[in-house]
This record gives sequence, C-alpha cells and structure tokens, in this order.
Amino acid sequence: MKRFLLPLSLCLTLGLSSFAQKKPNELHYTSSQQQLITIYKGNIFVNGNKTFVLPTDPIVYNSRRNKLIENGRTVFLFLEVEDKPNKNKMYVFNIDHSIADSVAYAIASDVKDYDHDGNMEFGGSEQTAVYPSADSMYYVASKFYEIKKGRITFDEELTEKTDTKVNGVYLKNATANTVVPKKKGQR
Repeated sequence: MKRFLLPLSLCLTLGLSSFAQKKPNELHYTSSQQQLITIYKGNIFVNGNKTFVLPTDPIVYNSRRNKLIENGRTVFLFLEVEDKPNKNKMYVFNIDHSIADSVAYAIASDVKDYDHDGNMEFGGSEQTAVYPSADSMYYVASKFYEIKKGRITFDEELTEKTDTKVNGVYLKNATANTVVPKKKGQR
C-alpha cells in the first residue's frame, strides 16, 4: 500500500504545481451597478456581450493595476498591456450599460491621488535614450490624466509640475527627441 501512495502523492504534487503555474488569460469584475465584466483572451465582455476586441492579446492578466474604478455612477475598467521595448501602457474603458468604450491610453501606473487634490490620477512618461552630450538631455515628456466627476481628462497641472521637476523646464508641445540644456546640479 505504501508503494502505491508514494507515486500517487508525487504525481498529484507535480500535477497541482504545474496547474498552479498556468498563466491566467481572463479577468472577472462586477460593478456596483451589477454589470458583469469579463476579459478573456483580449476580448471584453459586458453582461455576456462581446463589446471590444484588442487586435492582439497584450493584456498583463496578473497585473495589480487591472481594476474597476467607479467615480460617481461612471465605471472605468483599467487594463495594463505590454508595449515592449517601451514601458507598459494602460487602456482605460468606460463601461456604460453593456458597452466598453475606450477613453484613454497612457503609461501604466498606479491610479492614485498624486497631487493631493482629492482626485485620482494616472499616467507618466516614456523611457528616453541618454543624450550623447553631458551638457544637454532629451526632454522627458509626461502625460497625466485625472478622474473627476465621472470623466477622465488631461491633468495639465500635474503634467507641468512633473515635467518641470524632471526636466527643469516645462515644454507644452515637446516631442520625444527635444533636446534641452541641463541646469546646474541636474543629472
């Protein structure tokens, strides 16, 4: 009997560990309005209806940033997606009735009140290459969004504050390859 139990327990242990390591490919959420939201292999279903299809399945299913956020009576779905070799991105959808409508695309970040104004923000800046001269640098442009009164809007104040802190100056329409001189003490 002992000869039989040892191989059986070994098979069960190995089988369960390989099962536990399977990559998830679906997410399930329920809003306070009882909307059932399922994300499966790049498809978004709301109340059983397929409402949005991503061209590929870049979703990072095990990301802690994937979530539903409700603001007033508005429901937002946040999904982190891969964007290699760049930083991951965040797709944001407004879930209204049985429809998922894409409303924002930003650098993946935590959704929190970055500027302590009582509203939640998300976004950030892309990675930039090192400028070949020590006296200048590429401008690192950021872009932040704010959730306020059931809407997502560009947060120019937080973007300007962040860009000024990182770059020493704020350039409203800077591109990824804009060069700025370094100020004293700036890295």
